[in-house]
Amino acid sequence: MHQKELNPCFISSYTPRKCGIATFTHNLFTSYQNLYATAGKIVAVDELLDVEYPPEVDLVFNKNKVSDYLRAAEHINSSNTQVVNLQHEFGLFGGPEGQHIIKLLEKSEKPIVTTIHTVLKSPSLGYYTSLVEVMHRSQRVVVMSNKAIEILREVYYVPMEKIAMIPHGVPDLPCMGTESFKKDMGFTGRFVLLTFGLLSPGKGIEVALEALPEVVKNNPEVLYIILGKTHPEIVRIHGERYRENLYNIVRKYSLDKNVMFIDKFVTNEDLYNFINCSDIYITPYLSPEQITSGTLAYAVALGKAVVSTPYWYAQELLADGRGCLVPFSDPKVLAGTLNKLLSNRDELPKMRRAAYQYGRSMVWSKVSEQYRSLFREVYKEHYLNKIYKISTTHKNSFVSLDQRKILDMFERLTDETGIFQHAKYGIPDLRHGYSADDVGRALGVIMRAAQFENEPQYFNLAKKYLSFLLYVQKEDGLFHNFVGYDRRILDEVGSDDTFGRVLLGLGGAVAWTQNPSIAALAREIFDRAIADRQQDLPLSPHPKATAYSICGLYDYLKKFPEASKVRELIRAGADYLIKLNQANRTDKWDWFDPAVTYANAKIPYALMLAYNVFKEKSYLDTALATLKFLTDLQYNGTYFDIVGNQNWLVSGAKRARFDQQPIEIGYLVEAYCEALRRTKNKDYLELADRAFSWFFGNNCLGVPVYNIKYDYPLDGLTASGANDNSGAESVISFALAVTSLKEISVRKTLGRKLRVK
Repeated sequence: MHQKELNPCFISSYTPRKCGIATFTHNLFTSYQNLYATAGKIVAVDELLDVEYPPEVDLVFNKNKVSDYLRAAEHINSSNTQVVNLQHEFGLFGGPEGQHIIKLLEKSEKPIVTTIHTVLKSPSLGYYTSLVEVMHRSQRVVVMSNKAIEILREVYYVPMEKIAMIPHGVPDLPCMGTESFKKDMGFTGRFVLLTFGLLSPGKGIEVALEALPEVVKNNPEVLYIILGKTHPEIVRIHGERYRENLYNIVRKYSLDKNVMFIDKFVTNEDLYNFINCSDIYITPYLSPEQITSGTLAYAVALGKAVVSTPYWYAQELLADGRGCLVPFSDPKVLAGTLNKLLSNRDELPKMRRAAYQYGRSMVWSKVSEQYRSLFREVYKEHYLNKIYKISTTHKNSFVSLDQRKILDMFERLTDETGIFQHAKYGIPDLRHGYSADDVGRALGVIMRAAQFENEPQYFNLAKKYLSFLLYVQKEDGLFHNFVGYDRRILDEVGSDDTFGRVLLGLGGAVAWTQNPSIAALAREIFDRAIADRQQDLPLSPHPKATAYSICGLYDYLKKFPEASKVRELIRAGADYLIKLNQANRTDKWDWFDPAVTYANAKIPYALMLAYNVFKEKSYLDTALATLKFLTDLQYNGTYFDIVGNQNWLVSGAKRARFDQQPIEIGYLVEAYCEALRRTKNKDYLELADRAFSWFFGNNCLGVPVYNIKYDYPLDGLTASGANDNSGAESVISFALAVTSLKEISVRKTLGRKLRVK
């Protein structure tokens, strides 16, 4: 199945905010956009809302305001994104242990993929509960190390199928020699050690400084660069106390010529220059519970020799000779390891090559590919689950009639005048008023639906629709089509399709209602419509209009079989359709004109009705052959990929794929159900079910053409997804499909009862 490119939303801190997760998200987003050219967006969390963010930031919300989390959820729900990636770090969000983010997740209607940056092995109850709540509301959780997977499974009891391992992304840059960079940066002749990132007490930089005197004693050319600003949360609470402590250590050991502090949050380009000019990268973290480190990932990716304490992430990244591990808080061993490397500098290139080679699997392009695959997998699962939930109520959804859902759909669009043509997001759009096209078809469908329920509201709707048709009928029996919201008639006369569709609805009202007032008025309007028509000529030169008319005439004839003029009008219309098919048919084209456009299946359906009256074999043969033509054209064995309305399909030309409209599905289901009755071939029931499932995601995009939350069909399938509007035609088409399937179900049940008797 073709699946469109997804449009993800990333919830995170974001540049220009100066923090590691903001940088991580910026790099991931940029790489993703470069590869897939989607219209993804950022929803940024911050405390200071006066920051000037780049254009991809769609919304900024305050980390400390609970109402902002609800606002962000509503914004994302109403957007055109299909999947959300949450970058999770406890301190990123407000509330105890960052619990405010749970408010957003609770309200999210989009599937959530959460990237976890901190996984605590021995958390307090608050941190444990907070992370469990986040993961519970996520379809997948992404971690960046195998140790994190182990902890999630053993401590948090997360099933393996919910966890995805995607490495921390790194830049795709060549492994460069250091000398040219040292020259450009003024470090020629120095052996450069480097630590970079936001400074905080847990980074253990004081341990590296305590080790440095032993190193510079025999290697006075050593220069230790400490690059980065102090973490803003540390500055907010403690000021620059930690940095001052580091300065004091430098002064204590007279290391002024061997230590350089660069108190800046540098650009990516400057950062790469600093890494490339370094000989050894040092990460002396104090705790093993460091599940990931962007700084270490970058150093490995650029092919640096690394000396690190054995926190969890370092153990994985530096295995197999990719670096050296030293004990926590042990400056003596750290000094010894550095001295050993300095005295055996020929060993460094081997370590660098191993690190660089390993880093190739972590470049941002490959990381983005993995995120994309995960997003698509989660999106598919999410909507399959939604579709399954709908299907239990709607697939073969005769049940929905019993639950008033079809009736509710019509009542939502109907006022005292008639059924509105269009709606925006399920809300009637008064600007477009009404049309006899829609009122006629709506009348026919609700009269068929009413046969299964003793529901007076069906007849109340029918009375409104009949009143409208009486209002728009002209003295010559024809009908105006368009009526404004102020009830002004807006045209001279409707089209032939209008006439046929109105006749269809009137015939249904005559045939199906048990209400004598409805039957009498429907018959009066119907009789006036055909009074001046010649019974030996089709009611229209247009095949679709002729088909609509046959359907109305057929229903009328069922109630009044003595109506000879009606009978002959059916014959004249059917004969005309046969002639059209013979005139246009070729080896590769079995249709009634040179184009397949809208409402196509109504023609073979009408011919089957004509066959029921006259038992003329050519009617049924042509109906089944042309229905097969439509099926072969639009069904691939799994789903229906119906002809789109952007230039349709002209014989010999390329077919339009979009926009696909529900009218074709409704008429296909109706035609297949009639073909099943005529032939007893159960393949037609399978085709009817598959066509109906188009509404619920079994289509070329794999998305429901149905509002899952509020239970109504949507206006069509576009290249970018389902059209969120829901006007009269989509409701009529859906109701027709449901009603046709209901008729099959009821007849099967009655048949079984009769056999039992």
